[in-house]
Order: sequence, then structure tokens, then C-alpha cells
Amino acid sequence: MRKHYLFLTLAIILVTASCKPTLYTGNYGQVNQTQIVLSNANFNVLGSFTGTAIAKKSVTTIKNKEGLISLAKKDLLANARNAGVELKGSRTLMNITTDVIQNEKHVKVVVCAEIIEFTR
Repeated sequence: MRKHYLFLTLAIILVTASCKPTLYTGNYGQVNQTQIVLSNANFNVLGSFTGTAIAKKSVTTIKNKEGLISLAKKDLLANARNAGVELKGSRTLMNITTDVIQNEKHVKVVVCAEIIEFTR
């Protein structure tokens, strides 16, 4: 009888110890393949902006949560809006870079981009 309790206890420990927290991993490359001929100065650079998002590596659920790159991009657009620059009309994000910094407990994503406006 004692062996059954010991075996049951060990089985419960093994089952619960094998649970793994959700980890943020991924790859972010060039998404838009727009080709623009810039032989003429037909654009103005409105500014360079940065957005940041931080999260713990272990979370209990990912239901109803956005990805870190999406949150960092939203922060970038909010920072641009606070500086008086909004994406509208012929404006677009250019030279987008994404940095992912990790340690044992947290993941930090930094998105940097320039906003340009086409004049012609």
C-alpha cells in the first residue's frame, strides 16, 4: 500500500514538472516587397521613431493577447502620434528594424522605423 502512494506521488510530480511555460520565439524578416524608384527626391522624411514591448517568458495563458512585435509597433505609432506625425495618406513606415532581447525571465522587443511622406 505504501508503494502505491509513493508511486502515485512520483507520478504526480513528474506530470506537473513536465509542464512548460509559453516561450516567445520567432523570426521577423522583410514582409513588404514594395519596389520604389527613388531617382528623384519625391519624399520627405518626417522622423525616426521607436516602440518597445516587454513581457515575461512564462505566462499562464496567451488567450486574448497580442504578440510583442505588434505591441511594439503600436507603441512606435503612438510615439509618432505624440510627436505630431500620423500614418495617413501617402505616408509609410520605412527602414523597419526589430530587435529581440531575451534573458531568463523577460523578452523585450524594440521596433525602430522612419516615417516618410511621398510628395509626388
